[in-house]
Amino acid sequence: MLIDDDDEPEIGRMTPEEFANLDYGTVTLLDLREPHEVEAHGIPGAINVPFDPLPHVLRTVPKDRPVVVFCREGSWSEEVAEILADRGYEAINLDGGFQAYERYLAERDETGGENRA
Repeated sequence: MLIDDDDEPEIGRMTPEEFANLDYGTVTLLDLREPHEVEAHGIPGAINVPFDPLPHVLRTVPKDRPVVVFCREGSWSEEVAEILADRGYEAINLDGGFQAYERYLAERDETGGENRA
């Protein structure tokens, strides 16, 4: 679903379930969590961009495919997705952040689903 507000850029939204089923090779993953969080629960191929070097790294994010942005809880990544959308990227925010994704995986595992991460 796209957010469409006259004064705001359009960003996509992704549920944890959609994120779990995502072909990571079709998007650029932008992980805004701190390095120790990524080390504990990283996603292969994701670009880790903690807060401090953000402006420098954003200049290097490719525009040739959608960019899925996530942080721990989803609010910081939503702001960064809006910045990317303003710069012409197809930006998608993971609703609820990585914590919601981990909760989804735990619930799925309890019901016999397969864990992708």
